[in-house]
Amino acid sequence: MALLKWQIIFLTFLLYHLNDEVASEPIKRIVNGSNAVAKQFPYQTFLYTFKNYEWYATCGGVIISSRAVLTAAHCIADNAAAFFIFIGAVNLTDPTEPGQQRVTVNRSYVVVHPEWDRSQYINDIALIKLPVELHFNDYVQPAKLPNPKHLYANEMGVVSGWGNTESSNTGSAILKYYVVGVLPLDECATQLKELTRTPSIVPQSYICLKPSDSSPCNGDSGGPLAIKNPDGHSTLLGLASFVIGPCETNRPSVYTRVSSYLSWIKNHTEISG
Repeated sequence: MALLKWQIIFLTFLLYHLNDEVASEPIKRIVNGSNAVAKQFPYQTFLYTFKNYEWYATCGGVIISSRAVLTAAHCIADNAAAFFIFIGAVNLTDPTEPGQQRVTVNRSYVVVHPEWDRSQYINDIALIKLPVELHFNDYVQPAKLPNPKHLYANEMGVVSGWGNTESSNTGSAILKYYVVGVLPLDECATQLKELTRTPSIVPQSYICLKPSDSSPCNGDSGGPLAIKNPDGHSTLLGLASFVIGPCETNRPSVYTRVSSYLSWIKNHTEISG
């Protein structure tokens, strides 16, 4: 009963404050994205964080099993007490939306990569263990883990999230997405060097997106870069980590390459193979 009361209070907060200013994160918004529809991204989740006695719109995340969600390590605040996760959602302000599931998770269920380096944004990955098993259906499905031997360079992927859609600090109530190519690592290093005017060494654990007229940019952090498979399922390639500058378009975006962390993921989940 206490948990139900907490969730009701949170949903009331959400309806009134979805577009309020939220804490700044490296990936802030999807600019020039298209509206998603129900069942299009069944692996997508959205996290609200409870800290300092308030709820904050935080980050995206990705379902990888019935008991596990991946997100970015920088999305997990040191003083976070709990997380409220939207699952199977498109419109965050519609609690009657078909397919929505919601899970409240205590901070103790979260595993941040032990070598997460905030200064370099290396190993920017975290795992949320769910206290209940998700019910899979057309609205809620896990993304497949990637092939560690495949770099996916120049392949086309899809980025999605509820992050800010303009230069103002307001999140989107509707899930947005856009299609983008994967930038080879050597080209990513060259472009980052030009933008930062410093030598750029791009770790193998990064996966970069080609510059385009759309961009992930707070709210989209931790969200997916995925590709659609011939069987209709999606494979997760990366988790939104950071961009150079104020989330402008026509710049490369950097994601955490999920295939670099398969052993770590499997060590903390029931996933095998």
